Amino acid sequence: MHKIDIILPLYRPKPGWDEHVRENIRELRASFEGKAALRFLIVDDGSGPGAFDTAALDRVKADAGDFEFLAYEPNRGKGYAVRYAAARAQADFVVYTDGDFPFGWRGVADAWSRLENGADVVMGVRDSGYSSALSPGRKLLSSCVRLLNRALLGMPGRYLDTQAGLKGFNRRGLQAFLATKTETFLFDTEFILIAWTHGLKIETVPLTLRPGLHFSRMGVAVMCRELGHFFRILWKFRVLRKRVVTFDTPSDGGK
Repeated sequence: MHKIDIILPLYRPKPGWDEHVRENIRELRASFEGKAALRFLIVDDGSGPGAFDTAALDRVKADAGDFEFLAYEPNRGKGYAVRYAAARAQADFVVYTDGDFPFGWRGVADAWSRLENGADVVMGVRDSGYSSALSPGRKLLSSCVRLLNRALLGMPGRYLDTQAGLKGFNRRGLQAFLATKTETFLFDTEFILIAWTHGLKIETVPLTLRPGLHFSRMGVAVMCRELGHFFRILWKFRVLRKRVVTFDTPSDGGK
């Protein structure tokens, strides 16, 4: 039976955060019953003391079964959080999504299905309804990243939506993921660029945002920081043309 590590990064979750997490964990366990063994890793991205109460974690563990809670300080960013957990991955496959399951549990199941059928990397692609949940700043950044991915990184159209918050990978994809360096939002772009330029087989899964979810605002300083990260990625992989991963076995897919 295959093993899957499911990584859920969280930062200062709201009271009652565990209810939605537990609901999705139960659905996943029922869906994967007899097909794969699941391990859930919740990562506290430097939320500080008291952000995660023991009772809530105990409830999550009771539903999850195989469960690990990882924490560190200070806050480092989502890229660092997911990489911190991925470095401790033990399974055949890894899937990460935001800790509040913005796309529900089915996206995780669909990602694993693609991995089981031979993909090295799976990336979620958001439907048109996603933009309505974004603040103007987030919407602008998302549009800019898509444009820059095509115009400056030369990525194919099917891979432009790098910022969708769900990805999955096998052990080869894990090597590519651990080669990323970006600690904040654009780590996803760096990961997909590494996977694509190194010839990994990438497949996509459609994602639909769960009803009623809205994302927080993104300030100008954060947007400028992320664009700075983008140009560092551009310099490293398109100007210097660095290759950062040497795989154990050849791959026939990806580009």
